[in-house]
Amino acid sequence: MKKSLNVINRIATIISFTLFILVLLFSCKEKHNEKTSNINKSSINSDVAIQVTMEGKTHSILQKNIVPTNVQFKSDTLQFLFYAEENPFQLNLNLTSTDIVDKGKAIYTIPEINTPRIKVDLNFFNGEREGKKMNRRIIFRKGTINIKELTKNKLEMTFEGEGGGMMDRKNSFPISGKVNVSY
Repeated sequence: MKKSLNVINRIATIISFTLFILVLLFSCKEKHNEKTSNINKSSINSDVAIQVTMEGKTHSILQKNIVPTNVQFKSDTLQFLFYAEENPFQLNLNLTSTDIVDKGKAIYTIPEINTPRIKVDLNFFNGEREGKKMNRRIIFRKGTINIKELTKNKLEMTFEGEGGGMMDRKNSFPISGKVNVSY
């Protein structure tokens, strides 16, 4: 009887020890994954040059993937087109007669700034959007564009408002985003 109690005690000790080791391994694995994912998220976010949220989706373009662009600085007419290969999303910004080249920063309220003629045009192309090709071009129709810094080598801005498909003026949706691009 004493022998069987010793065997049972040993088995119980082995099972307890095994369970302790398993719990320890699983808890370490979860903590390791959390740390790894936070590191991955922060490194991804640090390289995001363009991030736009609309229609329940966030579209991003990494700085390293932006196709080199030829920004046009012509007598107060600026044209920016930012896109990346293999990415269906594009951002297009046109500034005309805004005096921003001299100031380097500005805040624009849409549509007020565009009366009587268009001075600030922010639009996007989303190749994954359903519908006709014309409505894959999304126009920023109402809101605020805050250009924090504009130089011949950098554009930093945020925007928040609403817009819709180029041919669809009835159905608007929220649009927000940030741009921090070196070119």
